[in-house]
Amino acid sequence: MLTTMRRIGNSRGVLIPAAFLASCQIEDQVDMQLQDGQIVIKPVRRQLREGWFADAGDAPPAALAQEQADVQDWLAISGEDDSEWVW
Repeated sequence: MLTTMRRIGNSRGVLIPAAFLASCQIEDQVDMQLQDGQIVIKPVRRQLREGWFADAGDAPPAALAQEQADVQDWLAISGEDDSEWVW
């Protein structure tokens, strides 16, 4: 397929047809490499929810204690005593 380069600031870009993107399963991120004078673009495959809990064990104990205190405060506010609520 023959296409043209487009100016994007000081760089150049190429529009990739949607059918190509779908066929290669390319979404938002790509891995771009220069191999033997050719530009190779590969899809980045990430696991669902990758890295969500990676730093959970690094939280300082004070932060965890504060989070637990916040949860207890919410439970106290939203307890079964709703006498202050006006509907």
